[in-house]
Amino acid sequence: MKIAVFSDVHGNLKALEAVLEQIKAAKPDKTVFLGDIFQRGNEEFECLELLKASGIVCLKGNCELYAQHGVDVDPDVEHLRAYYDGVRKKLTAEQMEFIREMPLFCEIESSGKKLHFSHFLFLDIEKPYPFLPLSSLKDGSFDKACEGENVTKYDLAVIGHCHQNFVKGNVVSVSASGLEGASWLLIEVNEDSVDFEHISLDLIQS
Repeated sequence: MKIAVFSDVHGNLKALEAVLEQIKAAKPDKTVFLGDIFQRGNEEFECLELLKASGIVCLKGNCELYAQHGVDVDPDVEHLRAYYDGVRKKLTAEQMEFIREMPLFCEIESSGKKLHFSHFLFLDIEKPYPFLPLSSLKDGSFDKACEGENVTKYDLAVIGHCHQNFVKGNVVSVSASGLEGASWLLIEVNEDSVDFEHISLDLIQS
């Protein structure tokens, strides 16, 4: 089974179109978007409509949480209140319903392997803001979470959010498709292994 994964479009329509085109050429069995349609770029609503129409699995990132609930769910983003208040006013009822229905994670089983996909690792999935803070990458709590049973029970756990490509145990992160250093992930699952490759969007566009 081939699975394509990308994340963090951040309002960059050109990059979204490019990554979807490259993924289409790779002919995966399933494509997963890890979230963050909004913020930074100025074509977030065009990105939202393209993703809505794509039929791929679209997971909820922190940007979708802010668009759905407002920034009060995360005390670290008070500076974005005006932006997300504006987004929430512009969203149509249909668009808001799409955002509400975006799941926080998905699991895929193939050839006896089990894979988990989410925007980032969870601190508490029942909380209004369920993800670990980005500071967890520096203070050791991310590393500790990678060693927890909720993560190690999977053959692969795939995340975005931090805009970096890295591998930590069975956790693989993919960088932001809509920002500098853009990439996406191609995973191949068979009975013997789970293999993956980070594919640079810069190479695609050159």
